[in-house]
Amino acid sequence: MAAEVRIFGIRHHGPGCARSLRRALHAWEPDCLLLEGPPEAEELFAFARQGMEPPVALLIYAQADPRRAVFYPYAAFSPEWQAALYAVQKGIPLHCMDLPLAQRFALEKAWEEEDSLAAEQAAAGESGPELPDDEDSENSGEAEGPEEAQDDAAELLRLDPFRRLGQLAGFEDGEAWWSALVEERLDDTELFEAVALMMRELRGQSPEPEGRRARLEALREAAMRTSLRRAQKEGHQKIAVVCGAWHVPALESMPPAKEDAALLKGLPKEKVEATWSLWSYANLAVEDGYAAGVSSPAWYEFLWHHGTEPDRTARWLHRAARLLREEGLDCSPAHLIESVRLAEGLAGLRGRSLPGLEELHEALCATICMGDDARLRLIRRKLFVGEAIGVLPPEAPAAPLQRDIFREGKRLRIAFSAEEKTLVLDLRKPLDADRSIFLHRLDMLEIGFGVIDTVSARGTGTFKEAWRISWTPDVALAVVQASRRGKDVPQALA
Repeated sequence: MAAEVRIFGIRHHGPGCARSLRRALHAWEPDCLLLEGPPEAEELFAFARQGMEPPVALLIYAQADPRRAVFYPYAAFSPEWQAALYAVQKGIPLHCMDLPLAQRFALEKAWEEEDSLAAEQAAAGESGPELPDDEDSENSGEAEGPEEAQDDAAELLRLDPFRRLGQLAGFEDGEAWWSALVEERLDDTELFEAVALMMRELRGQSPEPEGRRARLEALREAAMRTSLRRAQKEGHQKIAVVCGAWHVPALESMPPAKEDAALLKGLPKEKVEATWSLWSYANLAVEDGYAAGVSSPAWYEFLWHHGTEPDRTARWLHRAARLLREEGLDCSPAHLIESVRLAEGLAGLRGRSLPGLEELHEALCATICMGDDARLRLIRRKLFVGEAIGVLPPEAPAAPLQRDIFREGKRLRIAFSAEEKTLVLDLRKPLDADRSIFLHRLDMLEIGFGVIDTVSARGTGTFKEAWRISWTPDVALAVVQASRRGKDVPQALA
């Protein structure tokens, strides 16, 4: 009997996708789950039920060069996290089916060496590749004609297909369009069929990628199909595949196995390590530079918990009003009532069943905040982006140096938070003196967890010291790099 395969195309960190996916998995009850992700880390998902609280991130890095590293963040509303939780709780096999990072890192290293060699040859005066005839057309000064505009649209469709669709639908970007159609709507049982249909059309219309980008995408999808064939050979009858929506068509049309095997044959490899790392909503936000991030993680968390409730508009605006009151700012019941009416009216004018973040933002500006930018900044920080940071169980794998840093930080009562805080120390006190020594040691190891704040430490004496501290992805990578020097802080310093 042939295995039944269902492919669930999702958006990374999408609460609507996550909610629909969880419901679909519980209704269908698969006996195997394939998840887009690095195969080197699939065993680490066992820690998801041992006290781990998202947001957290998988950190995979090359042993020889820890700077070559990749983070895979997960929030509670990430579909991949909910899929992994389902597999762990049900006790079914969970396999990550992307191209191994051991091979991806080795490929990237080889490409960097090729670029470096080409640059050296160019510097030595050797002839390089000829530029295309239209290389200087950007600076020609001529007005853009219909053909050039059509080329720009095709290039945008290739580089960011969702942004192009969003623009055609009247949205500023692809995230706002996807959020309005998928994440902010009520549950839809036909979501994944609609996503698959859209992806088939979109990939059929999009220009094919070129060069290294094309090869990497082809390798990744060949690895995904190989994992799917392996699951079928293992005898599983109901296989759930959870992957980025873009990959759905590539997994639906399976080429001969020997073609994928030929693509993957002979790839170089590097030794890698995998561990969990703390993450935060600030790190997850697009503004922090994470390519697959979302601009408003706290709003997505609210949708995850309350997205299907008909009173979600009033509930969220009540949070904004309560936040302002806690800060000593005025917000009357009349303000709140008018903001709800305005948000719902704007949604009706735009043909939406419920207000989304755009309507809520406009309603806040006009009624509760009355154009006060300080109030808006507070609401954006607390209720749009959010300040949540994850929790890792003590037994979760981590670099020995990181464990020592966390252990010492706990003793010194220093919080490892993504939110930047100022720590003012009185060096006459034993605890503060130990804190100062600890932060100076991390600074000597080039772990930028703390930075001296000379402004906050002004005074007439020399006993006062101030630090700005925050735990960021860059700090986590710096800890991994410093781990080669020793297993704890004193040994690394020595």
